[in-house]
Order: sequence, then structure tokens, then C-alpha cells
Amino acid sequence: MTSRPNSSDPEPSPALGSAPAPGPGPAQGRSGSAPGPDSALGELFRALGSLVEPPTPAAQRLADLLDLGPLPTEADYTQLFLFQLTPYASVYLGPEGMLGGEARDRIAGFWRALRQVPPAEPDHLAVMLAFHARLTEEEAGSEESGARGAWRRARKAFLWEHLLPWLPPYLGRIDDLGPPFYKIWAGLLEDALREEVSALGAQERLALHLREAPGVTDPRNEDPDGFVGALLSPVRSGMILARADLGRAGRELDLGTRAGERRLILKGLLEQNPARMLEWLRLEAAGWAERHGLRDPLAPGIARFWRTRAEATADLLGDLAET
Repeated sequence: MTSRPNSSDPEPSPALGSAPAPGPGPAQGRSGSAPGPDSALGELFRALGSLVEPPTPAAQRLADLLDLGPLPTEADYTQLFLFQLTPYASVYLGPEGMLGGEARDRIAGFWRALRQVPPAEPDHLAVMLAFHARLTEEEAGSEESGARGAWRRARKAFLWEHLLPWLPPYLGRIDDLGPPFYKIWAGLLEDALREEVSALGAQERLALHLREAPGVTDPRNEDPDGFVGALLSPVRSGMILARADLGRAGRELDLGTRAGERRLILKGLLEQNPARMLEWLRLEAAGWAERHGLRDPLAPGIARFWRTRAEATADLLGDLAET
């Protein structure tokens, strides 16, 4: 794939140190030694990432190895990953709540910090998990202690800066909306992330994606269209609203839902009955705040960020519903 143009690469993370560029092959191929626990975990990340792609006969063999059962249908895959929960980090970490933008640029910048040309879609979950697997393998395959330490810092930085900031709530939504195959898949990925956190330790500072994300704008002071967009940006609102949720709002409030992208659907719902829809959204945000607080967190600081965002959104929506 060709790299995506980027006119404002972020500064390399100081956690990366001076990691060398990845070598030409897997760790075992260079060192000649048997893979250790870290290499096995890397292979698990790569395998789970490949299952975010459309189902194929080869994927069924992999699913059998992981005890995931029969592959979902093409229709199930399309419904989950194309219509409900697109597997791109930028949608969940970007203030725009859309593909690309700042979040994709930051992830591409991580590749460049390691002297790699980023792919066109570095924020796709399959690509991200394969990249994380490669970092794990590079660490395991390095024979010099300084290189191993540099790869370990890169591995930890990628985990905390680009995977953990969005995957826990995203995987929770997969469990809500996905067919059984993807529910089990999400549980395996969450377990792998938990093992990785245990192996690498905590990071004190929140990821830049989270630190710099604005909250939901007040439509009394800002553009109302910006308000709708902010509600649909998870990093700003603290909640992941899928098309299925907006359809549920229409049914519960007896409002019509138009076909099209989520912004059009939500805007149409708000136009039909602003007070009732704002109250529905308030309850949804409050539910998300409780949800973030109840889940056994992979990263307590990140879970606290998401809970605080959802609480602030609920408070704003409550004020708006009363005006």
C-alpha cells in the first residue's frame, strides 16, 4: 500500500528511545532460537488482527486453532464492521469522529519514528495488531540488550498510546452488537491486551489522543452541526453510538429515522423532537459513564478519562433538555 500524505508528523515519543528499524524477517528466523512467550503473544495479536478482515477459507483454519467456531457470514461481517462498528482507530480517537484526521496522522507518525513507511490505513485494527505483533517479535529476536530494550519501549508505547486508549470500550461494543464469533474474538483480544499490560507495566501519562481531545461543544454557543458531530465522536462524548443505537432511539421515542450516515440520522431525530431526544441522549451518556466505571479496567486512568467524558456529556445534555 502507498503511504498517506502527512504534512504535520508528530514528534517521536520519548518512550521509543532509539529503536532500530525492523529487520527483514521474523524474530525466530534471525536468531534461530525457539519462540518464547512474548513471540507467542505477538503471533496471537497477528492472528486476531487477521480476523478483522473479511472471512475467507484460510481464516476458518485460524478460527479453528483459536476455538472460535464457524466463521461468520459475509453479511454478518458487513453489518458489524462496515455498518455498526468500523475497525478504524481514528473514528474513536479523532475529534472529528471520522476516518483519517489527527488520529490517523499520529499513528502514522509512530511508524515514521521507527523509520518505517506507514501503510495507507495505519489505523485499521488488523494493521495495528500486526504492527504490534512485529514490535513484539523484534524485541524477542534482538540479541543485543540495548536493542531489546529499545524494542520493548516501542512495544509499550504503541500499546499505551494507540491501542489501549480505544480498544476496551470498542471491544465492549463488539460484545453488545456482534454475532457469537466476534463476541468470543473480542474476549480473546481483551485477554491478550490484559496479558500485555501485565508484561509491560503501566504508563503514567494519558495518551496524546486523549489529552488533547476537546469535549462536546455547547450548541448554545457553537455551531449546532458541530454539536451533533461531537456527540458522535467517542473521544469527545465518552460514548460509542452505533447506527443500531440511533435506530433504537427512533423506536423508543416513536420518531422516524432516515437512511444515511449517523450524522444525518441523529440530526433528523433532534429536529423532530429536541427535548425528548436530548433526554434520551442524556440517559445514554449516563449509562456510558456507569459502564466505564463498572468494567474491570485494563487501564484505570484511561477508564477514568472515558467515564469523566461521559459524565460531562450527560451534564451538558441535561442542561440542554431543560432549556
